[in-house]
Amino acid sequence: MNSSRFALIVCGFVALGVRGAAEQSTPAPCSLLTQAQVSGSLGVSTDAGQPIGTTGCTWSSSRIKATVSFWDAGKWDRMKTPLAGMTKTPIGGFGDDAFVASVGTTKQLVSLTVKKGVNAVTFKVYGVENPADQLTMEKALASNALAKM
Repeated sequence: MNSSRFALIVCGFVALGVRGAAEQSTPAPCSLLTQAQVSGSLGVSTDAGQPIGTTGCTWSSSRIKATVSFWDAGKWDRMKTPLAGMTKTPIGGFGDDAFVASVGTTKQLVSLTVKKGVNAVTFKVYGVENPADQLTMEKALASNALAKM
């Protein structure tokens, strides 16, 4: 095999590897959901998404806030491990795997965390009294966001 042919083959494999890695990279968190999608999911008008560092985004209204946070899916098993005072329940229909975490007894905080490919994404809604309503909103956010991942 001559050296120019070998170089072409190596370049081809490198290009395929880079393309595969790019396809599995983490998207910009604020690009996952439009302001209209978040407002529709929450049932209130929100502002445009504001970055939380490089791994999250938040949308706010006068009383409700939604956040999206990215995590390394390589730590998925540890993320699913129950903690004292926190219940983690598997849920189907989202990504490769998903669970709902709930904390508290009187004023419960619920979040939905989904694994898809190399990413784990947590969806949280704040300012909603009923945990079932909160989870319904988080599921709507996740459905819209996962369609872009």
